[in-house]
Amino acid sequence: MKKFLLIIICLLTFYACDKLETYSEQPSVEFKSVYLADTVDVLGNDIKLQNVTLEIIDGDGNLGLNDKDTTGDFAPESSYYNNLFITISEKRNGDYSELQKISENLHYRIPYKAPVGQNKYLKAEVRVKIEIPLGYFDYDTVRYEFYVLDRDLNKSEIAVSCDIPARGHGTVFAGGKCSFFEEEDEETETEN
Repeated sequence: MKKFLLIIICLLTFYACDKLETYSEQPSVEFKSVYLADTVDVLGNDIKLQNVTLEIIDGDGNLGLNDKDTTGDFAPESSYYNNLFITISEKRNGDYSELQKISENLHYRIPYKAPVGQNKYLKAEVRVKIEIPLGYFDYDTVRYEFYVLDRDLNKSEIAVSCDIPARGHGTVFAGGKCSFFEEEDEETETEN
């Protein structure tokens, strides 16, 4: 009976061990959701609040920057000082045009967190809060584009959000690869 119990424990231990997951050393970024709302900031200004959620995976776990990473490639004047880049584009007559005045301020530093365990990949959900005065955000439809850089300066492919109706007052939520303009999309919600 003890041998049988030992064999069962060994089998359970064997099957309980996670497989070693492997991902590319080139980081990847995926759009998960965006929440837009017309609201007021702490100074009483009317703003378009945008909470964007992304999923980022880096196979060798070297994504993110420490506070001390401010020299060499990561110096403040370097184009690699930030490691998350977002652009917003307006859709007009089926064509997209980058909103450069807004996009030039949408560069961020994702903090570094060392991976733990035998799997050295890093998988993180990143949330970015963007506040833009309503006077600068007067567009019918927008979309976001994202990319990240890891510590070896490997660049991810560019991820693109769905088209988002931005002019309407109230709240808009979009998740995944949705479109507000196709009726069969069940992942989309709009509230007024």
